[in-house]
Order: sequence, then C-alpha cells, then structure tokens
Amino acid sequence: MKGKKLAALVAGALIVGGGVVAGPYAFAAVAPGNTCADLEIIGARGTTERPGLGIVLTPLADRMTREISRTVRTTALDYPANFNYTASVRAGVAQLEDDIAATAAECEDTRFVLMGYSQGADVVGDTLVGLDDALAGKVASVLLFGDPTFTGGEDFNVTDGARQGVFPRGAGRLDAFADRIQSYCNRNDRFCQSGTSLAAHLNYAGFQDEAIAFTSERA
Repeated sequence: MKGKKLAALVAGALIVGGGVVAGPYAFAAVAPGNTCADLEIIGARGTTERPGLGIVLTPLADRMTREISRTVRTTALDYPANFNYTASVRAGVAQLEDDIAATAAECEDTRFVLMGYSQGADVVGDTLVGLDDALAGKVASVLLFGDPTFTGGEDFNVTDGARQGVFPRGAGRLDAFADRIQSYCNRNDRFCQSGTSLAAHLNYAGFQDEAIAFTSERA
C-alpha cells in the first residue's frame, strides 16, 4: 500500500525533477582509500534517482568534504530507490546497517554522518530505529530532507512544516538520536507534509549552510 501511494505521488515529481537528477559524484578531498577517515558520510538518494547521492545530497556532501576540518569519506548507499517502496526501503536499511558495521569493524574511531532525501530519509530513519547501541554511538549526526515519515512537533524538525508526512513515523521513535538529527521539511511538501507542492519537495538547497554547521559542531 505504501508503495502504490508513493508511486502515484512521485509520478508527477519525475516530470519536474527528472532533468536534474545527478549521477555518482567525485569528491575533491576524500580520505585516501587505504586509511580510516574521521567521518564517513553515507547518503541515501530519493526515489528513482540514479545510483549516487542524487540532487539534494551530492552538493551537500561535496561541500562537507571541502569545508569540515576532518578527513572525510563519502559512500552512496547502494539500494533500489524504486517504486516498490516497502521492499526498496527494507533493502536500503539492510545495506546501510551492513555499511556502518563494515566500516566500524575496520575503523574503530570513524564516526558517521547519515543523510537521506525523500525515500532515502525513510531508509535512514528506519535504520536508526533498529541500530544496536554500539553502532548507534558512532553516529555523529543525521540529516533528513523531505522525509515521508516526518512527524510534526519533534524537537529536531527544521523549517516551517508542522503537519505529518505521508507515512508518519510517530512521535518519539527517534528520541535516542534527537540531539543528533536535523529533519528539514518545507511547508506544503508533497511527501513530508502530505501537501500539494512538488517544487517544495525539490527545494532543499537553501539549507546547506545550516546542515554543514550542525554537522561540523558534532564532528
């Protein structure tokens, strides 16, 4: 049911956003492949975006790599991001858990910046709910944009959206990470506010400075 509802909503968004979807991105200052980075950014793209970080997360991760005074490695989550929504999110959660565990096993001191846009934000949130305490303690910050599971009234919500997303997660489900999350949700966003605006769902570039400052403080 989730997938059918989201597919109908997203179909129109493809007309608006399809021409600006970004592919995999090369970062200017990634940590060398044979060393452990201080921070690992893991980004989950939105529905139907090509493999990579996508239109919202690519420029943000690029700036973080250049501007945060830590060594940074960036990983684009490898998951379907398709209209088979429930299965796609489930696959994303499993892959994100594996990615975090693999890096943590190899790089004890690396901390994680988890970022998700649209369906990817749902993936990140679901992962947090099920993450064991040892790995949860390694998460430095979480950035969510246009999250379909947005729940109004949470302390970590940012911008002027006060309503519920199309699949509201429910109050308090992410309390364990509340001081490490920023959830950006524009008023009337079709997915995180159950609104009518596709443009609002695509319009998160203006929050990069705030997101970078938040991440840097917690790095």
